[in-house]
Amino acid sequence: MKLDANKLYLMPLIAGPQYDKNPLPQLAYPQIENLAIRFQTEHDAARALVPECYQLGSAPQVTVVFGYYHGLDFLAGGGYNVAMFQIAARFDGERDHLEGDYIPVMFENHTQPILGGREFLGVQKWYVDLPPPRLRPDGGLRCEASLWGHFLFALDLPPLKRQNPIVKAVASRQINSRPWLGYKYSPALDGPPDADYPTTTRNDVKVDRFWMGSEGSLTFGSPSEADVGPTVHIVDALRSLPVVQVEQVLRFQGSAVLRFDQSHRLV
Repeated sequence: MKLDANKLYLMPLIAGPQYDKNPLPQLAYPQIENLAIRFQTEHDAARALVPECYQLGSAPQVTVVFGYYHGLDFLAGGGYNVAMFQIAARFDGERDHLEGDYIPVMFENHTQPILGGREFLGVQKWYVDLPPPRLRPDGGLRCEASLWGHFLFALDLPPLKRQNPIVKAVASRQINSRPWLGYKYSPALDGPPDADYPTTTRNDVKVDRFWMGSEGSLTFGSPSEADVGPTVHIVDALRSLPVVQVEQVLRFQGSAVLRFDQSHRLV
């Protein structure tokens, strides 16, 4: 087997090249729905979860997002669900200067996007079970993450108010102005890591319908290592981010384009 330096490969190599490197592709997400809560947390708690190359504010913002994506070409028209934690951060390097949201972990319920995000983009992904959101008796929504029948965490949103086009447009600009900040780390069999550097990824999001509110809750379960294995250490780390003040809860539906072509190593 001879590898083409102009092609992008992911393991297993017998699948052949996935994409041309120049240009890298843009992946369409034709149907998306995101539900989120944003809150202030304590600086020291966030600092413990964010690589030192990123700067944090005195009262960092944490955003917890549950996302449900459908109609994806790279999954033969199927979809997958995510639950991600984001911490507002800034990178100032020799070349790159940008603000965005660092992702300490992005949970997903499908193997293929997990592997692609970890191997290529440097997004720190992990498998959990993520069913569709559940309608509560009061008309609100509950999003849950679990593993092997053990509850991990959940987001509860009350009925939210549908927003007018002006508010929707402002929210869309804010969402699109904040890239993902990652950290690509790949251990080596011996010696230093094969990869050890910060990354960034952009999404172009089109918001069709937007709801907003000021109340919501994030709750955690109490699984043990005997219940969920090493996943318990990830959940315990996230639980260490105290909710000092809820700032906003939101829900939106629309579409997105994952800009592989704009993803790069931060320098």
